[in-house]
Amino acid sequence: MPWELLDHNSEILAVHAAYLGFGKILYFGGDQHDPDRNELHIFDATYLFDCGSFTVTKMNSPPFDAFCSGHAFLAGLNVVKLLVAGGTEQFNDHAAGPHHPHFPGLENAAIFSSPDFATGAGGWDWTTVADMNPGLLVPPTKELPAPDPKLTGGRWYPTLLTLPDGSVIAFSGHPGSSDGSNTPGAEHDNSIPEIFSPTPTPGGKWTRLGDYSDGAVTQKYEEFATPGYYPRWHVLPNGELLCTTPVGRRTVTFSPPLAASSGPTAAFKYVCLFPPDAIEAFKGYLGTSVLLPLRHDDGFAARVMVCGGFSPQPYLLDLAGWGGSGSWHWRPTGPQRLTEHRIHACSVILPTGEIVVCGGINAVDSKTDPSVDTQSVPRPEIYNPYTDQWDVGDPAKVPRNYHSVALLMPDGRIWTAGSNHDAGRGAGPPVPRSIDMRERRIEIYEPWYYGDPGRPFIKLAPSLAWPGQTITIDSTFAREIERVVLVRCGSCTHAFNPDQRMVELKFHVPDPGSDSILVEMPPNNGIIPPGPYFIFTVRRKAGTLGLPSWGSDIVVVPADPQRGHGPRDR
Repeated sequence: MPWELLDHNSEILAVHAAYLGFGKILYFGGDQHDPDRNELHIFDATYLFDCGSFTVTKMNSPPFDAFCSGHAFLAGLNVVKLLVAGGTEQFNDHAAGPHHPHFPGLENAAIFSSPDFATGAGGWDWTTVADMNPGLLVPPTKELPAPDPKLTGGRWYPTLLTLPDGSVIAFSGHPGSSDGSNTPGAEHDNSIPEIFSPTPTPGGKWTRLGDYSDGAVTQKYEEFATPGYYPRWHVLPNGELLCTTPVGRRTVTFSPPLAASSGPTAAFKYVCLFPPDAIEAFKGYLGTSVLLPLRHDDGFAARVMVCGGFSPQPYLLDLAGWGGSGSWHWRPTGPQRLTEHRIHACSVILPTGEIVVCGGINAVDSKTDPSVDTQSVPRPEIYNPYTDQWDVGDPAKVPRNYHSVALLMPDGRIWTAGSNHDAGRGAGPPVPRSIDMRERRIEIYEPWYYGDPGRPFIKLAPSLAWPGQTITIDSTFAREIERVVLVRCGSCTHAFNPDQRMVELKFHVPDPGSDSILVEMPPNNGIIPPGPYFIFTVRRKAGTLGLPSWGSDIVVVPADPQRGHGPRDR
């Protein structure tokens, strides 16, 4: 049974979702795409899904409208910390002034924490932390009153990304209603990134990488770092950040300066032109982007793929040997088996290294967004990055449209939820709405290996690891294990999961008569950014990419730069 439709529904619209360890998926929806709930401040919509029992449990919510926020994992010792920042101040039909008819964003931020992996204590709750920085406060005019500092800056539709040191950077997003950094007719984008650090405790601190009062800084970031809402950013193994959303006609990388005063000079590198025939197809947030498996046997060379959106053709960028000079270019992947286009589709990395692209609505071009469930694409597409070939799976029962999510579960299956019926607004009661546009059914996809009785099982693994460390895991069929892999836990919204990655690790079995496997962690946090992962063993099986075990929770922490190894105190 490749797809299983669950008896328990999600209760809310699952716009945002992340795997938090302990077999639990956190999902939340803020106002659930309902302008009335936003106006009435009804945004208590957070639940936990149990991957074993399939039950859902209501949780506390952050004290702001986290609908259309960004999120990413922070570093933590034996604790998973999801930073959520930005959100919806107002719906576009309520916005006035120079930002009409856009969605003004929020400055707010909060952290959801898991219990401690070692003790099981604490967790499963939110901590409010420092707000993001105000934007540009302009003098009042006859037409506009004095701006409210709490309604400047902020971000609606931002992308958050974990940096190698365990902090989180926020890109893009529409600012608050009082923000004066953009004049009428200009791009409505909070284009200067800012970085959240959890110190000083308990609230942490946001540092913006430049000042809007500096015209040269603003111009530089608007030129290189403003590719639209929810831009697709990835951390490369060398610590640079790659944007796979077209920046004008280009693909660029970015290295955050060490301090805001250093400015953006030389921080951006030009990689290559984006395929001219695909710029419009991937310009927005409707297609997905995924970092392909990083392998120890080829130096953890980075390769990324963009697919879905309004393009019938996925593209791949191979950055082997990337150092800021040389020749790199996007190329088409092997041909897909399906002819439909897919907007709002999600991508999920399996422990085999395959990429499953699921959900989405058939679209023709960037001027025609049908957004109706009858044009859904129910069959998932599976990409094999080792052979550059595509395959298809059995069709899902539930259409997945705008605001759907998909995440890898510990047992190797894929959890899918969310979606607005026909991409429409409205969440039904308790506000006076007659139509509920929320898709609340949960469906789980079973990849080809799921029911195979020959899958291995990890009997023992550490809960904590850091770069350069050698760890010991015990697995059944140790002598037949052909790969040991880390798969970073997912954090998904709006057809993108910037946190996910898969890393193949170097290992050996010192005693053929035991179940112990010695595994070498990669040398730096550019390859394995801090945060939660699954560790899998993959057993050899002829004619396949191998049978993966169930995933064991493990938290990667930053290496101490002074000692060169071992976790920092956090």
